[in-house]
Amino acid sequence: MPEQPDNACSNNPSEKFQNDFGPTSGPVRRTCEEFHQLRVNALKREGLLNGAALLSWQDGFQVEIHGGDGGLLLSYEVDGEQISGRVIIDHTPGTTGGQRAWFLCPKCLRRVGVLYAADHFRCRHCHDLRYASQRETVTLRAIGKAQRIRQKLGGSADLTLPRPSRPKFMQRRTYKRLVQEEINAANELAALVSR
Repeated sequence: MPEQPDNACSNNPSEKFQNDFGPTSGPVRRTCEEFHQLRVNALKREGLLNGAALLSWQDGFQVEIHGGDGGLLLSYEVDGEQISGRVIIDHTPGTTGGQRAWFLCPKCLRRVGVLYAADHFRCRHCHDLRYASQRETVTLRAIGKAQRIRQKLGGSADLTLPRPSRPKFMQRRTYKRLVQEEINAANELAALVSR
């Protein structure tokens, strides 16, 4: 992915910037993918909702977690400042029994599955984050959809190559469904390009 210009994260609506598809205006919101994430399901799977651990990211960011008493105590450092905060864990009944764990955002108390670290761990709504796919144009989303379907069929993401034959492990019904989805996606893409 090409690097964004320095002002790509500006909150100044009057500021214009150049992206891959020409000039645009308005605030460019940051994306979830740009931030460190805590996923409640991953922590539950690893038994960390009632345990302690030091989580580390490749860029050196670290979070110390102490779970128990219906929440997590998070300790981490941002710009040389040590930050500690408590995140409440909520539970709802699972669809197949058991319980599903959720974070309650420390700021808005919204039930979420992922918290993002900027200066503090908050939900994407409190940080005003968007998913990267929300920044894509309709055409890019259509291309991505066709590429994902092609890869499910066992082929390359290169849409100029011929469609692969049915993989041995794939049922004929599944293969036919994916082929039809690919055809539909290609038709959508063709309609967008011809506008």
